[in-house]
Amino acid sequence: MGSTDEIQNGPYILIIDDEPDICRLLQLTLVRHGYQVQYVHALNEGLSYLRNQQPDLLFLDIHLPDGSGLDALPEIRRECPTLPVITISAYDNGMEKQKALSAGATFFLPKPFSVKHVDELIGNIRH
Repeated sequence: MGSTDEIQNGPYILIIDDEPDICRLLQLTLVRHGYQVQYVHALNEGLSYLRNQQPDLLFLDIHLPDGSGLDALPEIRRECPTLPVITISAYDNGMEKQKALSAGATFFLPKPFSVKHVDELIGNIRH
């Protein structure tokens, strides 16, 4: 992860996802929107990060090796009540989306996703 000096230069996004390719794709897409992007591959590392520095937007994978993003959403909401959270999951059976939104997610992004879909989400969040 980059230093906090980098983060303070502008709006930034934190991605918590264990798939490096997803993180890189999101990073490349979001940098085009003017965001600085940090990513971590473990839930505990992401939660630790959130306790010290709140991003402007969080992408949160639901299924992580060290825990469930879904289970962490209530804690994230308590610590960062206004933070927009986009949950990410490869399991898009409708129930997963409903669980995420009920737990406090702002949006649900099913994998695989397109750059266009991410662009649309960012547009919705900025308005």
